[in-house]
Amino acid sequence: MNELKGARVFGKNLENQADKASKILKGKKDVIVDEMGGKENLINDAIWTKEGFNKSGSPQLVSLYQQEIYEFLYEKEKNMGEPNFQMGSTKINDTVRATTVRYIVKLVRCFNLKPETLFQTVDLMDQTISLLNPEIAELELISITCLFIASKYEEIYPPPLPALLRATDIKAKDVIEMEKEILNRLNFNVISDNTLVWIQLIGEMLGYNCKYSDQIKQRCMNLAETSLTSSLFLNHKKSAIALNIYMAVEINLGCQKTQFKWERLTQHQKPSNESKTLKLLTYILKIK
Repeated sequence: MNELKGARVFGKNLENQADKASKILKGKKDVIVDEMGGKENLINDAIWTKEGFNKSGSPQLVSLYQQEIYEFLYEKEKNMGEPNFQMGSTKINDTVRATTVRYIVKLVRCFNLKPETLFQTVDLMDQTISLLNPEIAELELISITCLFIASKYEEIYPPPLPALLRATDIKAKDVIEMEKEILNRLNFNVISDNTLVWIQLIGEMLGYNCKYSDQIKQRCMNLAETSLTSSLFLNHKKSAIALNIYMAVEINLGCQKTQFKWERLTQHQKPSNESKTLKLLTYILKIK
């Protein structure tokens, strides 16, 4: 009972702080463009859609190398073995983790950051939880630190640390110390092939019906973001989550609307209709 009560208070505080930070930034008349991620957003708009997919003609759209990239990432994931994240062995429960992810989502939207930053932040947070086994009270510091690290890797104009710390009681020196701890534990290997990486790659490999591209992309990104909040997906390979997301969208919209070409995926099979992951994702689409 005490753990649940603590989780509720923790969640309420985080959500209030995210809302407060958002109001402060929106109400600040002389806010610099960098602080809101505005300059970065101008560049993003030229390259990315709102759903996180490459725009046609983007210099980042390396279609000539898709197959090689796909095979390389597949072998890399295969060599890493099966994910083995034991949430039950940590001091963080599912409810607290889900609340923290929602807090990160709010901050990412507040600062107008890229989808890559969101997915990288959550992945860093999960690795940190696994390595450090922190107390619940430390999770706010960890989440902001992971966002700080991820934004420096993913954003051209990352939000400055003082802006991230608005509406919190966290000190900049604590974030710097936590950053050192996380980077040392991870040996500076902070970039991962997260679910969004696979969503983008598999989406380009499968192809889709351009007439319904907006619906397909929106549903894929909704499911991908939802998968971040649930610890049920922690022990699934990221490529498997992405594959099941596309399968769930195909079931939801129908083959005629999606027109995915599954035979193009030389290293993966089309997910089975009996897949528990697929059933969960299909259910999520139905209730949204």
